[in-house]
Amino acid sequence: MPGTNRIYPAETADIKHFVSGINQRNDHYLHAIIEFDGFLNIASLKKALRSTFRALPMLTCRFVRSAEKAWWEEAGWTEDAMIDLIQTDNKEQTIQQQLICKPNELKGPQIHIGVVRTGENDSLAIVLNHMICDGGGIRDYLYLLATCYTTIEQQGDPSVIKMPLADHRSFQQVFEHLSAEQLKTIQETTVCHYPQTEKDHLPLQGDPSHPFVIRHRLAAERFDTIKKHAKQFNATINDALFAAYICAMADYLPVEKIILDCPVNARAYLPTDYQPGFCNLTSNIICAIPTHHGECYEEALTSVKKVMDEQKGSLSPLSVYWDLDQAYMTLPLNDAIKEFPKIYRIPINGMTNIGILDAEKLRFGSATPVNASISGSIKYAPYFQIAVTTFQKSMTFSTNFHGTENDFQFLDHLVTKMIGYFPE
Repeated sequence: MPGTNRIYPAETADIKHFVSGINQRNDHYLHAIIEFDGFLNIASLKKALRSTFRALPMLTCRFVRSAEKAWWEEAGWTEDAMIDLIQTDNKEQTIQQQLICKPNELKGPQIHIGVVRTGENDSLAIVLNHMICDGGGIRDYLYLLATCYTTIEQQGDPSVIKMPLADHRSFQQVFEHLSAEQLKTIQETTVCHYPQTEKDHLPLQGDPSHPFVIRHRLAAERFDTIKKHAKQFNATINDALFAAYICAMADYLPVEKIILDCPVNARAYLPTDYQPGFCNLTSNIICAIPTHHGECYEEALTSVKKVMDEQKGSLSPLSVYWDLDQAYMTLPLNDAIKEFPKIYRIPINGMTNIGILDAEKLRFGSATPVNASISGSIKYAPYFQIAVTTFQKSMTFSTNFHGTENDFQFLDHLVTKMIGYFPE
């Protein structure tokens, strides 16, 4: 049971990501990079990080579990243990090294920030425990960190900054804002599971001891071209991303339908004036999209749009978390952990569009961001995911994987091939 240190409840989503980690589907850490045109003040960065503990005290904690329950317990970590300054002549290699570090959730702290410094500028390489928040959460956390830093640099008091409440982390905050009729629909929805075999696996060998992050950037001018082309089919940028993904995957998977894990931001179900805390509010739908072997991008776009349109306005993505919540709240932890993979079976392949990163909100004082991206966890074979973020219309495609050099080359080629399907 907890000792004398302050504790915070572990939520259902925290456990879901913990289970994915122990089952080696992924390493349950989020990754972010911000590149600046100048240098940061390390003292101000540390003060800014400390200021955010008010909204996200779990950063200083360790994760504790017993057979019955789990919680976060303050472990005395400070900002000094969370930030490292690395001076280098090889920025890209050093960023890669910083991104693949793995904090220990059982000891803490739950975040690591590498300040990668060259003779010209600084970059931040951030690794944050996915158990604490999702892609939308780390985006908003980076905005808050930037705001605190700027306030400190301008001789202001960061304690007056309005921050999300630390106890607004449960998925129940979504359910509490739904009507009785909506809740009934969620409770009566049956989650659709698609059986998967080795035919659904990409030819990846995997190597748990060799994590890597591959990034591909698409020039900003391509964004408008892709968006304009998608509009001709009444489709969205998101539809276009999945269409290109399907076209690339079809060359390697001998299946009639590609089963995809499609994350859904559950914040969309909250009132516009409600501010959740930093947490995981991403649910999932499982999409089965025809592979379109040998067919063109436009045909794939039409199929993707049809599948996605069928999901719009649906409450079905929330049914997974309703069932996970019920298991977590009613069963001892060890039993709930056994039930979680039965409730939500992660598809082998997936893609997540984390969305647009606001350059102005990522300004750290006088340091202007020139590029930024966020990606999810580092997958273990056979699991595979591409994460997409957009910064000043330039899209970054991140592929995080534990694999061999051949796996690296294959995935590098696959994403390049995917990008090649977009209209010029």
